[in-house]
Amino acid sequence: MTSLPRRFLLLLTFASLSACGSKDPAAAGDADAEEEPAVKPKALVTIGTVQSDTLTDVLRLSAVSAFPAKDALRATTTGYVLPPSPVVGQQVRAGQTVFTIQTKESRTLHLDKLTGDPRLRFSGIIPIKSARSGVLATVDKLAGDYVQDGEQLGLTYDRSRFGFVLDVPVTQLRYVHTGQSCRVILPDGRVLPGRVAEVLATADVSIQTQRYTIRPTGQVPDLPENLAVQVELDRTAPRQASTLPRGAVLTDETQTEFWVMKLLNDSTAVKVPVTVGAQEKDHIEIKAPRFSPHDRILLSGNFGLDDTAAVKVTRPVAAEKE
Repeated sequence: MTSLPRRFLLLLTFASLSACGSKDPAAAGDADAEEEPAVKPKALVTIGTVQSDTLTDVLRLSAVSAFPAKDALRATTTGYVLPPSPVVGQQVRAGQTVFTIQTKESRTLHLDKLTGDPRLRFSGIIPIKSARSGVLATVDKLAGDYVQDGEQLGLTYDRSRFGFVLDVPVTQLRYVHTGQSCRVILPDGRVLPGRVAEVLATADVSIQTQRYTIRPTGQVPDLPENLAVQVELDRTAPRQASTLPRGAVLTDETQTEFWVMKLLNDSTAVKVPVTVGAQEKDHIEIKAPRFSPHDRILLSGNFGLDDTAAVKVTRPVAAEKE
C-alpha cells in the first residue's frame, strides 16, 4: 500500500525537473540576436598626401578660327568663263591663273581659233590670277557663265593671316594684352602655341566683350573657318602650391562648400572643410587648412561618407598592377 504513492511522487519529481531544463529554441535564437550587435561594413578607400606643385592662374575663354584676310577674284572684262572650273578648297599660288574669261567679241569672231595668225595680237582670252597664295573658299561662277566687268568669280583665304577670334569679357581685360603668349586647345585635344596679335576697337554691346585676334606661332594644321576652340591665358606667374587630386576634394550641389576626408586612425575617417584655389584638370589647390606631408587624405572611396566613418585602407589599383 505504501509503495504506490512513493512511485507516483518520483514520477512527478522527474517530470518537473525535465520541464525546468527544457528551453524554446526560437526564443533562444531571438535572445542571442538581441545580444549580438550589428557590424557595419567598412568602406574600401585609398589614401594619399598633399603634393607641392607649380600652378598658374589660367583664364580660359572660347574662340573661333577665322581667315581675316580674304581676296576676291573679279572679272576684268565682260565675257564668258572658260573651262576648267576651279573647286572649293583648292590650293592656289601667287600669280596662278584661277579663272579664264573669253570676251564676247572673241567668242563671236572666234578669235581664240586664230591665235596662230601673227597679225592678230589679241585672242580675247583673259586670265584671272590670284594675288597671293591661299585656299579657294568659294567658286561663284562656273564654266559657260556670262559675267560682267568687276563681278566676283571666287574668294580665296590668305593662309598666312590665319588666326582665331577671341571675345574677352570686359571684366577680364586687365589679364589680356597684345603680344601675350597663350595656348589654343583644339577639339581633338591638340595644343597650339599662340600669341595675342591685335585688339579690335569695337565691343559687343549686348554681352560686353572686347574682340582680339590670336595668331598661332608654330606649325598650323589645315583647319576650317568657324572652328570652336579654347584659349588659355596665364593670369599670374607660376607659383608653388599644395594640391590634391580632383577626386579627393568633395563639394555640395551648389559648389560653395568643399571638404576632404582625412584618416584619423587606421579605420576612421573624419570630414575636414577646406578652402580651394586654382583648379587644374587633374589637381585642385588647397589654400586652407595647411596639411602636413604626413596627413593621410582619402583619394577614392570617399564619396558619400559621413563624419567619423569606418573605412578600410586598400592599395591603389595602379600599385596592385605593379
